[in-house]
Amino acid sequence: MNISVVGAGYVGLTWSALLADLGHKVWVVRKDKEKSDALRKGKIHFFEPGLEELVKKDLEEGRLFSTTDYGEAISNSEVIFICVGTPSLASGAIDLSQVFIAAEEIGQTLKKGFTVVANKSTVPPGTTIQVRKIIEKNKKNEANFEVAFCPEFLREGSAVEDTRLPDRVIIGSETTKATKILQKIHQDFKAPLLVTKIASAELIKYASNNYLALRIVFANQLADLCEKSKAAIEEVIEGIGMDKRIGSHYWYPGLGYGGSCFPKDVAALAAYSRQVGIKDSLFEKMDKLNNQRIGQILQSVEKKFGAFSKKTIGVLGLACKRRTDDVRKSPAIKVIEFLQGKKAKIKAYDPLAMENAAKVLTKVEFCHEAHQVAEKADALFVLNDTEAFAKLDYKKIKRIMKGNFIFDSRNLLDKEEIEGLGFIYEGIGR
Repeated sequence: MNISVVGAGYVGLTWSALLADLGHKVWVVRKDKEKSDALRKGKIHFFEPGLEELVKKDLEEGRLFSTTDYGEAISNSEVIFICVGTPSLASGAIDLSQVFIAAEEIGQTLKKGFTVVANKSTVPPGTTIQVRKIIEKNKKNEANFEVAFCPEFLREGSAVEDTRLPDRVIIGSETTKATKILQKIHQDFKAPLLVTKIASAELIKYASNNYLALRIVFANQLADLCEKSKAAIEEVIEGIGMDKRIGSHYWYPGLGYGGSCFPKDVAALAAYSRQVGIKDSLFEKMDKLNNQRIGQILQSVEKKFGAFSKKTIGVLGLACKRRTDDVRKSPAIKVIEFLQGKKAKIKAYDPLAMENAAKVLTKVEFCHEAHQVAEKADALFVLNDTEAFAKLDYKKIKRIMKGNFIFDSRNLLDKEEIEGLGFIYEGIGR
């Protein structure tokens, strides 16, 4: 099929590349001319394992096209996917301006005949119907279209794999014609497929991310209880995970959920709950607990370490998680800002995210490799789950550090082994 994808971030570009790899002709539409030109040459503006190689392959085989011209893309397309950003407003509600601008542009350039306009941007219930109204208002009389909502469930760091092998495909559609076309597009993904009302599909996306965020909040609450009661969080998680109704997956005690999705989506569902008259929602409480988490943890760490003022802290990990260069809402960035507020000096390393971190942090010494952050440091903070951090030579690190304190925010290290080397070790719920 001929398909347009409006937006070229993690969702839009990954979706475009996978569709092209399946044999469709895909036009990627974005407003940024510099990034669009770079994409034509096979260069992407963020790191995602395997994505750039896939993009280059699709370009070489003539199935992926990059443009800033809506008319060029949409005049060739039977299906249009909206994959633009939906950032948070100060209230926690979602800024839908990019979605609505895309809808206007689509309406103005919609071709004759029938087109499906499927939204993949994460939006609250009712938004896709608003998109329909905007397109209807802006379209030419002879254009015929229908809207749908198809949520994405990819994770940064495994976006290609998650898109290629999804757990499920959700199609929010209320016409048979649109449903059949979207089913045809998704038939190669070999995943269970559920067709729902549009509003149900919109809420499924939010419900999924909020439930996963809830497991992190719950794990953090348990970790706090473990520290008070001398229990071990790993043992508690293993024990509850043996219950088939609960499972052992997705328990991540630490600094709280971060990244570009969970903080935004929890705050958005809290705001939507307020908007529809639901007071004191669970989502509001989750948002509050998560926002408090880093300050509470670091106050506890400071009591055990001593005052941070005029101390040199070596930081391992800047991205929100391993295998990505994304620092949006990264707990590591918030920790560094907290430490700087306490007058600490920061040395930092991340295998992927230092360039992006340098755009949002000042007065940080960025190191070229992991061991350098430990040189003459009073403490070492491990702030994300990059696998390589667990494999460092901690005997060497002990020799070159000035102090002997390690804060392991993701319980990545072997506590007994680290303490056996003479370190004072502080984890989460241990």
